[in-house]
Amino acid sequence: MKYPAVNPDLRLRVATAALCVLLALGASAQESAGSHEYSADGETTIETRNGVRVITLRNNVFVRQEAVELTGDVAVLEYDLDNQLQKVTLTGTPARFAQQGDDEASSVSGYSDTIHYFAGAQAVVEFVGTASFTQPGTSLLCAQIRHTIETDATSGQACSGSLSPQTN
Repeated sequence: MKYPAVNPDLRLRVATAALCVLLALGASAQESAGSHEYSADGETTIETRNGVRVITLRNNVFVRQEAVELTGDVAVLEYDLDNQLQKVTLTGTPARFAQQGDDEASSVSGYSDTIHYFAGAQAVVEFVGTASFTQPGTSLLCAQIRHTIETDATSGQACSGSLSPQTN
């Protein structure tokens, strides 16, 4: 019985094309709304507490959700029953927050002892303890700062700061 000749180069090309399609699908899934990534140099634990999935990351922690990046020493990520990120609590010396804008002039950043990032439609970031926050035209140093991301509304407790001219 004779077997048909198979071109090994053709098999390699087909396998490579299939791999490229799978990678492209994976990349588009990662970029979907609400997608995020995280990493840590130390221990990572995953557990469920009262129906909430909790991931704890330790040592040189990095968390990104869309344009928001958080870094610090320890991060606790909380997910709802649908595995949607609800909250990140980050501690550090200091813990840091950055949100990339359309250009460098529209980026915001801040740091504090503890950061609470509430994900979702009305994303909010809270800086607690020796808090610093900078957005276009405003710099604040406060005991506590709360910033609503979508509206750019910011409030603080026991603050000093500076304002600079803005171009609209």
